[in-house]
Formats: sequence, structure tokens, C-alpha cells
Amino acid sequence: MGCCACSQGLIILKNLNNLPELCVRIPLLCCLLLWLSGPGTAWGCENDDACIAPNSWKLGIAVGIGARTNPLVDGDPIPLVVLPDVAWYGENAYFDNGEAGYQWQLRNDISTELFVVANRERSYFTFWHPANIVLSVNSSSADVIGGPLQPGDSDSESPALRDSISVDDISNRKWTADAGLRVNWNGSDSLVSAAVAGDLLSVHQGFYAQLKYQYRWQWDDWRFAANVSVTYKSEKLIDYYYGIDSADTANSNLWYTADHALQTSVGLLLNKPLNKHWRWVGRVQLSTLGSGMTDSPLVSKDYVASGFIGFGYRF
Repeated sequence: MGCCACSQGLIILKNLNNLPELCVRIPLLCCLLLWLSGPGTAWGCENDDACIAPNSWKLGIAVGIGARTNPLVDGDPIPLVVLPDVAWYGENAYFDNGEAGYQWQLRNDISTELFVVANRERSYFTFWHPANIVLSVNSSSADVIGGPLQPGDSDSESPALRDSISVDDISNRKWTADAGLRVNWNGSDSLVSAAVAGDLLSVHQGFYAQLKYQYRWQWDDWRFAANVSVTYKSEKLIDYYYGIDSADTANSNLWYTADHALQTSVGLLLNKPLNKHWRWVGRVQLSTLGSGMTDSPLVSKDYVASGFIGFGYRF
């Protein structure tokens, strides 16, 4: 009897350890089933509650189940349970879930924007980062990265003697903001954007460039947006966050000078209005990280995955 109880307890604990992975897989399966369930038609902005009239606010919140993985050694996934959605758009200026900017129309189908946003690499190293707290369920941003970190178990062994390193051992990686330029080409059912941004506060002194494609369609009352992107991150950016030197460990065998990285990402966003305020929402995202980052002893995974499914409320 006692042995059976112990065995059942071990099974339960094992399943709890896999809970963050399940929280990614469940939304993924749900989104894929809906995507494959039938053909759809394109939808425009006039039918989309994600669009915002000039000089107005968009306030919402989503509640559901989800998680985002963390690729760092000893970096735990973050649960996605309650997600605020805050945006304001004026005639030209805007704020959208942590990004502030100024945009203008070059043509009816081309827009340009200058923007400032918190650098997302820092979100791997601390919980209190916009990428870990604010996730717009109405946008299809391809950069879905980040996660909280748990303190490591106490260990009397000196870090200098270890043959491995974790996020709990390293020196502090600082916050910074990136400023950049983005150009958008809008079609009736698609969007192509190209962006380049650099370190505004001279912390990592690097830059990144991104090319992204989004395709939108509708099937019955369900609205979908699939996205794919390629992001280049410079050597200085990657090395500041994922490089290892004497400030992190005295073990020179673990020192690492990072190279630039090319990262790819694919994702799917869906929503279904239930009434004026409520709707079903879901999204999945999978990003590869590139060898410049994954070769670091600080990184244990070569991907970041996130998934969320639940209810959204628009105020």
C-alpha cells in the first residue's frame, strides 16, 4: 500500500514538472486543429476589433492557460495566465504594449514608424520585464521570448570550480532600450515589415534587423493571422547578454565570446468574438535562436516556444 502511494506521488510530481511544457502544447494543438479544420477568406481591418481609431485607447485583458520557455541554464518558464493589453494611437504618435513610436503614411499601402522599445534579451534574466508581463493577443509579433528565473539551490561549492554555469552565477545584465525604424507594406490580407534598431543607451552597443511577413484570413467567425520572420542580431548584442568572461566565472574553460546570430520564428494567432466585449483568443510561437547564442555555455536550448489560449475582454 505504501509503495503504491509512493509510486503515485512520484508520477504526480513528474507530471507537475512537465506542466510548463503542457501549457505550451495544449494551445498549440488547439490552434493547429482550428487552422486545419477548413478553408477561410481574407478579412480586412474594418472587420477586426484589433484595429484602433485615431486618438483612442485600446484596453483589454486575457485570462487563460499558457507558458513561455526560457532557453537559459536554470531559467524556468513563465506561466501566461493573465495578460493585459494596452494601446493608444493618435494621429501619428502611438503606444502599443510597451512600444512607443511615431508613424506616418508614405502611400496608402506603405507606412513608416520610428519606435522605442525595451530590449527583449533582458527578459531572459529577470521576471520584471514587459516581454514577460504584457503580451498583446491582438498583434502577431514574432519576437516571443523571455521567462522568469528562480534562485538556484544553495551550494557550498565555489563557482570557480564548477564545470558548468547557470544564470544564477553570472554578473548582472543591464536593461536598455532599442530605438529603430520600421517600414510596413500593407496588402488586403497581408503585411510585410522591415525594421532595424540599435541600442539607445549604449549598454550592449549592438543592433538587430528583422524582416517579417504576416497573412490574415477568416473562417466563419474565427480570425487567424500567421506570421514568419527572420531576425539578424549583431555580435555586440549577443555577446553582451550571452558571452561569458571573468566577471561571470573564474573558470576560463567556460569563457565564451559570442558571434552574431540569425534567428527565425513562426507563429499563429487566432480570435473569435463572442459578443461586444468577450472573445476567444489563442496564439502559439516558435523561435530558433542561432548558433551565436546557442553555443554559449549559458544557453541550454536552441529554441523558445510559447503558447496561450483563453478568454479576452475588451473594455
